[in-house]
Amino acid sequence: MVTAFRPGPPDKETPEDLLQHACTLVRLCGRDSAVAAVFLALVLVGTVSRLAAGPPGPAALALLPVVAAAFAVSASYAIRSRRTLVSVLAGVRGRTGSPVDPGVPWTPFGSAAALDGRVRDAELRRLLSAAHRCGELSWQAVAWAAATSVLFLFWTMAAAMTGG
Repeated sequence: MVTAFRPGPPDKETPEDLLQHACTLVRLCGRDSAVAAVFLALVLVGTVSRLAAGPPGPAALALLPVVAAAFAVSASYAIRSRRTLVSVLAGVRGRTGSPVDPGVPWTPFGSAAALDGRVRDAELRRLLSAAHRCGELSWQAVAWAAATSVLFLFWTMAAAMTGG
């Protein structure tokens, strides 16, 4: 791991900067999950259509569990990313009693009182930490989806070579 050192006092991040950074990470997580979903959908459609055409040969059948396992790993990373984010957002909302999205049209119970700066900063740090974790999980989902696509190509070639 590489760390950077900057002499002098640490930069003072405003709460708006933290929230903007977390929102950017969440948008990127959604984009990564969408990319992974497209890859997985293509693999699923290709596999089902190939199997519908007729049973593949033994070599292709031997590779099919590998493709299925990579598919499952990618899907689980995408689901974990989404569940982690929803869980943290629910926790923040539960602890603060206020909507996380300022565009929410109603005022929930307890949001009329201003949050203490220390509490607000702690909650924003939790959101930012969760956004980083979700970013890592969604990137893992994309990487596994790409690997699944490559494995699917090998499986398709094996099925074509064995005459299935």
